[in-house]
Amino acid sequence: MRRLTIRSLGWKRNLVNGIEGRILASLKAEGIEFEVFEHEPVYTCRKMAEFLKIDEGCIAKSMIVKKREAGYMLVVLPGNMRIDFLRLAVVTKSKLVFLAAREEAEKIAGCSVGCVYPLGNLVGLETVFDQKLMRQEYVYFNPGSHTKSVKIKTQPLVNLVKPTIAEFT
Repeated sequence: MRRLTIRSLGWKRNLVNGIEGRILASLKAEGIEFEVFEHEPVYTCRKMAEFLKIDEGCIAKSMIVKKREAGYMLVVLPGNMRIDFLRLAVVTKSKLVFLAAREEAEKIAGCSVGCVYPLGNLVGLETVFDQKLMRQEYVYFNPGSHTKSVKIKTQPLVNLVKPTIAEFT
């Protein structure tokens, strides 16, 4: 694993045009401190936690959910938790909610499933954070890439995204 800083990323010169670049540029533009870690590809929260040597509960697992009525939303929960879909439907005043199909989720997020990021505001998605995530001082997430992880303080992330905060795990 290689620890990268903004300087070592050379982000201003080499900013990628994809979602990863938009995420890092958004954090930087808001003056939010963060660290980027480069590692072997990870596809699960468990593997990410192993590589970073952190508790799985510190990972902000992001999933795109479809509402029966129409539309999508981004839900963000601790990496060691599961969505209670009945509770999420109540919290979001929906009749029924379910995971979006892989193809739909990847098209909306602009990245593959497994590295969806917690910044629904970047793609115009209503975003809901699970209350349990708020217990963490820092959270980690993939910025649209399986080979990088971002460490950020939870509260600045919440201030940027402005999600609904509720219990749904």
